[in-house]
Amino acid sequence: MNEEYNKLINRLNENIHRLILLYNESVEENKKIKTELNNKTEKITLLERELSDLKTKYEKLKLAKTIEGTISETGDAKQKLNRIIREIDNCIALLNK
Repeated sequence: MNEEYNKLINRLNENIHRLILLYNESVEENKKIKTELNNKTEKITLLERELSDLKTKYEKLKLAKTIEGTISETGDAKQKLNRIIREIDNCIALLNK
């Protein structure tokens, strides 16, 4: 009986030792996963900031293009208006003759 108890105790010790090893491996893996999660979270935060900055720059660029288009259209409109005024002046000059 004593030998049976010794075998049982040895098996129990082996199982406990294996369980401790598995626990330690799990703790290490958990640390790695937490570190990776923190890194990914920081990267997401940086990318969100970059996206926000790019959206702001895009909106500013759209506004600048709109203003630029308005300015060039204004210049074209002034040229057309000047041309029409010259034609009207020519017509008035012809009518006065």
